[in-house]
Amino acid sequence: MPKPCIIIHGGAGSIKPSIWREYRDGSHQAALAGQAVLDKGGSALDAAIAATLYLEDDIAFNAGTGSALNLNGDVENDALVMTDDLSCGAIAGVTGIKNPVLLARLVMEKTPHHLIVGPGAEALARQHGLTTCDPAEMVVKRRYESYKIAKDKSMAYGENPELSLSATDARPGSDDETSDTVGACALDAAGRLAVASSTGGIQLKLPGRSGDTPVIGGGSYCGPAGAATCTGHGESAMRVCLAKYAYDLLAHGATAAEAAQRSVDHLVSTIKGRSGLVIIDARGNRGWATSTSRIAVGIPESKPEENYGALAASN
Repeated sequence: MPKPCIIIHGGAGSIKPSIWREYRDGSHQAALAGQAVLDKGGSALDAAIAATLYLEDDIAFNAGTGSALNLNGDVENDALVMTDDLSCGAIAGVTGIKNPVLLARLVMEKTPHHLIVGPGAEALARQHGLTTCDPAEMVVKRRYESYKIAKDKSMAYGENPELSLSATDARPGSDDETSDTVGACALDAAGRLAVASSTGGIQLKLPGRSGDTPVIGGGSYCGPAGAATCTGHGESAMRVCLAKYAYDLLAHGATAAEAAQRSVDHLVSTIKGRSGLVIIDARGNRGWATSTSRIAVGIPESKPEENYGALAASN
């Protein structure tokens, strides 16, 4: 059997040098959290969720506590989990749920459905005793200040905020212009695969908007050949079903690195999209690529270099 392993992402975009270390270190620690589960014989699903929980609780990342604020200044969360037998669960547009990825797991394991949104998902969380909180508790200083400046300047959510940005040229009011959805792909000792992902979306989005994260095959996908999870501009990833596109390349014999890069190339050539992804195959080979300035990738063995993520890589 292959050696258990994990790969995570903490977001893709024009992550400025001033905050890159937060993303780098947090992504590495999340990978370590997931690998610790695998090393104790835990399942791929438990490992992917453990890594995602770490990122939801780290206020640097746009998932759980620390999520981006929508046009009304509120936090709305989306999340998804999926395993290689095609079991899946997702939630969208929920508020006041401390760890949305756990709610996605509830949808998969406790309901006959695959996607539940808004108040219905929140009621499910309460029914099963998930930790809830005042939605205001999930708002952190950096996100609020960015939102406030953007609102004061009468800025609006752009169709694709990454198109005209570089690593040193973010919009006013923000240290970064990062679509920092978080996600994890894991392979366990039994050869099982799983993926988990969570996000607060993009700043100034319309209330109720969901991106690719809860869309099965759009933002994440898992099957017998491997698992992939995306980050970046959600509308772009949805339009080309980016995660499923990457998975299908694996299923047809591409290496993890090839599947990652070819998927991003397809995204750019088709719609000039700005997104990235991480991927793992059934043998434990991992890859990543992005069309954004940077992508925060975490693997347990090492931390990334300062200029990490500009090109496809594998391990």
